[in-house]
Amino acid sequence: MLGFSSLDLIKKLFHHWDKRKFFNFWETILKAYSGILFIPSVNAGLILFLITFLDLNIGLSGLIAILSAFIFALFLGSWKTFLSLDYYIYNPLLVGLGIGFLFKLSFLTVLLIVVLSALTFLITYTLSNILGYYLRLPVLSIPFVVVSIVAYLASYKYSNLFVYYLYPHQVLETFIDIPQWLEGFFKSLGAIFFYPYTLVGFLLFIILLKYSRILAFLAVLGYITGTTFVGFMNGSFQYAFSDTSAFNYILIATALGGVFLIPHPKSFLIALLGVLISVPIVDASKVFFQYYGIPIFAIPFNVVVLLFIYTLSLLGYRYITVQYKGTPEKTLDFFLSFLNRFPYWGREVGLPFSGRWTVWQSFDGEWTHKGPWKYALDFVITDEEGKTYRGNGYYLTDYYAYRKPVLSPVDGVVVDVVSSLPDNPPGQADKEHNWGNYVLIYDWRGFYVLLCHFAQNSIKVKPGDKVSRGTLLGLCGNSGYSPQPHIHMHVQLLPKLGAPTVPFVISSYLTPEGEVKDYTVPKKGEILEAFYPDRILKDKLNLLLDEVYKFEIYKDGKKIKELNLKVEMAPDATFYLTDGISKLYFGIRFECFYCFNFEGEEKSPLKVFFIALSKVPLNLNHQLKWKDSLPLEVVNLGWLKSLLRFLTAFYHNLYKIVVRFQNRDKLTYTFEVKNTLANFNGEVKIAEKGKFVELIKLKGDKEEIEIRRVYD
Repeated sequence: MLGFSSLDLIKKLFHHWDKRKFFNFWETILKAYSGILFIPSVNAGLILFLITFLDLNIGLSGLIAILSAFIFALFLGSWKTFLSLDYYIYNPLLVGLGIGFLFKLSFLTVLLIVVLSALTFLITYTLSNILGYYLRLPVLSIPFVVVSIVAYLASYKYSNLFVYYLYPHQVLETFIDIPQWLEGFFKSLGAIFFYPYTLVGFLLFIILLKYSRILAFLAVLGYITGTTFVGFMNGSFQYAFSDTSAFNYILIATALGGVFLIPHPKSFLIALLGVLISVPIVDASKVFFQYYGIPIFAIPFNVVVLLFIYTLSLLGYRYITVQYKGTPEKTLDFFLSFLNRFPYWGREVGLPFSGRWTVWQSFDGEWTHKGPWKYALDFVITDEEGKTYRGNGYYLTDYYAYRKPVLSPVDGVVVDVVSSLPDNPPGQADKEHNWGNYVLIYDWRGFYVLLCHFAQNSIKVKPGDKVSRGTLLGLCGNSGYSPQPHIHMHVQLLPKLGAPTVPFVISSYLTPEGEVKDYTVPKKGEILEAFYPDRILKDKLNLLLDEVYKFEIYKDGKKIKELNLKVEMAPDATFYLTDGISKLYFGIRFECFYCFNFEGEEKSPLKVFFIALSKVPLNLNHQLKWKDSLPLEVVNLGWLKSLLRFLTAFYHNLYKIVVRFQNRDKLTYTFEVKNTLANFNGEVKIAEKGKFVELIKLKGDKEEIEIRRVYD
């Protein structure tokens, strides 16, 4: 049963709240302010918080609203739930700003704000769960729109409230003569915070420009597109530029072009199309809501953005944002880096053999890998002369691949097996049974792997058997449509034999030159060798929750600071190293240790860890070399980084930072980055005793950094 006394509520508010939780709370509150502009930043939030207090009535109303929503969540025993809504807690904030714009603060106004803030929290939490779970859609500002309509309609009955918006704020107006479209743009931008004034809009645009050039560009582009269309449709550009409801065009352009879609020329076109579609919705909404004397709020923005996101998701649009990183620039950088490093994430398979084999036919091969079955690989064994057989190859036993073990490339369960078909003599093929003897495996990640042309009666598994990577399935043969013994492997999404194939990658393998390749589709004629993790090295890099590693950082030989890194777990069950401020996400996938993503300060030492440990093969017993693609985020380039991030939105292949590695022994390797954007090299030594790393050296043009492990 719910219910607390005032004293209980105060005790509950401060119980177990240490300094860190207190600051985390205010960080979340400030991010709500900046989240309205899609830049959930504490610093930006603080500036916007102060801007809302240009009018004390509006600023206090907004603050009262968001604090009321939090206290209400605390009353329900769900303050963590409130904070977990991330920057969507801007909904009660917007409701408060709207009431402060409409009514003068009084006891009754505060009471109304408290009640409506509680209602906003309930709607926000409910819709975020319904939309997120069933439709995978964001809640946006729907709760604000619903509650604001309720507030405006109900206010007709509340004669004791004092109307405030009729008093103009001349102090917030600028008297500089600027073009009408620019003045209209600034006023529309300011209207998002219920400050439809040129000065406020100008300040908001400066904030956008500071934190995201892409959002600033889209804001201007969206406004010009929408108002130009309106001007042509009704014949009055003066009317179009004077209508502050054009803030919907700004929000739509920024949300579609830079937030919920990855910045790309096609995404920008979709954003502009969304703006054009919203124009008749804006005007139609005005006709309807003017009857009740209330504004249209952000109804067009919510309708258009949700329709586009849902439709594009169903259509499988490539540039849907999966994880927003705080700005479009950071999101794009993460997306491109991840795409370069891990193509077809979730459909990585191992090699179905041990030892050294050769790709006989790759994707879209010249013989049988065509049409619906073009995403497939064929493997044979060749000798130094490139031949697949000894002697004249008259007999199956002459072929190097014949009756060699075929291993499971995935973890899963066997769903279908055929093992009784005879092997063809060399040079002949069974056209009636294309796949020959085969094993079809369902991978737990949601797809099927087909391996074909097994030797007659050699398959060792049956339907229902669980298999792991490396499990013996049978022996290579020459059954089905196969002129010589080989292994055929492909991935499909349906359990039916002959279903269309889909793209996939080999998780990792070695070339004859000792190069480690991962997440790659090997080409025809490429020689591959299976790559297996070394247990000792894997254990050293298997960092566990709550483990702490201590380091000392030296710059040019002089100790500058101590560093404690702790392993923590994110809500999505991913792990990261943190110094309390920045985060470095990491993990072991198949045969390698990876650093996936960095979040935090520009000069964080965790960036050095990212560069040095971006990819580490879990077996350094041989002379190996490998390479990886670094995100722009981890390289310090000053103003050039901002420029590159903006330009990359128009051309995704603008830059690539490649780091090259080579091992010296089983616990030491070197790395180097050398291109027009960055030039440095370094060395990494894995800890001989215990886990993680012993030493990281990084030498650039201007400085040399050493990170040394410290033991208790």
